[in-house]
Amino acid sequence: MSLFKRALDLLLPAPCSFCRAPVADSGIPRFCSQCWLELSPVQGPVCPCCGRPFGSQESLAHSPEHECLTCRTDPPHFDQALAAGLFEGPLREAIHVYKYRPVRSLGKHLAAWMAEQVRMTVHLDLTMPVPLHRKRLRQRGFNQALILAHGISERFSVPLLYDNLMRLRSTRPQVELSGPERRSNVKGAFGLVRPAEVRDKRILLIDDVFTTGATMNECAKVLKEAGAASVTVLTLARTVE
Repeated sequence: MSLFKRALDLLLPAPCSFCRAPVADSGIPRFCSQCWLELSPVQGPVCPCCGRPFGSQESLAHSPEHECLTCRTDPPHFDQALAAGLFEGPLREAIHVYKYRPVRSLGKHLAAWMAEQVRMTVHLDLTMPVPLHRKRLRQRGFNQALILAHGISERFSVPLLYDNLMRLRSTRPQVELSGPERRSNVKGAFGLVRPAEVRDKRILLIDDVFTTGATMNECAKVLKEAGAASVTVLTLARTVE
């Protein structure tokens, strides 16, 4: 950010990115207190495997372990996927501001909100972020998943390991692709620098948005092939179908 823009922000603070009202003293970069309170958490019954929200409140009443059709017909490599919120409204805007404006300082607030929405019921050994390719990292300047993973690691006291899981090749942005294209796009795109480091470990894999789950599934596959005992996926948000 230029010195001129820093000075301009002090004189004329940017309005809330979602509602355009004054941010005032919210303490959240680019968001007013009201919009931050309206971030959409995941509520109601979800698939116990992939975390997909079910349409009916009674979906799991008689069979709590009932999985969605996709997980039953094409089981993922990860053991469970959790999401803090729904990719809509102020949360969707916050993720866009965080990643693409970009407003890096928003990451610690999103990580804190993320940690408030989930409850860890299993013991975990390592927290790992989904990596960016070095080309994308140079363009963006930071890995948004790493900042989230750092906050989650501190909150749940699960050691952070950020330099082992690597993206081996640059891939097209997943947002541009359909479901089958996403799976093809990330196939073989990840690898481990030190495979023995994850053997028999219970991994918490962190990313920002779960859409089809193709990226997290491919990462989980690599971790499982290296001998990881389990892989739990945690994302800030998941898309609403």
